[in-house]
Amino acid sequence: MENLEVRTGIDLVSLEEFQRSLTAGGDAFRRRLFHPSEAQGASSERLAAVCAAKEAVFKALALPKGNWHVVEVRHTPEGKPYLAFASEYDASHILSIDLSISHHGNYVVAVVVALVRP
Repeated sequence: MENLEVRTGIDLVSLEEFQRSLTAGGDAFRRRLFHPSEAQGASSERLAAVCAAKEAVFKALALPKGNWHVVEVRHTPEGKPYLAFASEYDASHILSIDLSISHHGNYVVAVVVALVRP
């Protein structure tokens, strides 16, 4: 039987705090954290959701922070978010990965569940 692990990651973002960081960091902050497809025309609430999703996937897969472009948050035509990995990241150990994002009041939460080969 193959050895598999279920890994989870979660992140909660305050929209107020995120907006302050976005304002203070400006374009350099946006370029460092977000892929152009994630940032183009996105509201600060949408960017906060992407940030939460990226934090959650980094936690689930124990990725070192720093290269925020190794993962990209995309959306199906119906609006469901999903994750795409850059070609430089070997995602062959990931058998399945799912992302859920929820907004409530002044907060955004993202949860990632992955089935991986350790």
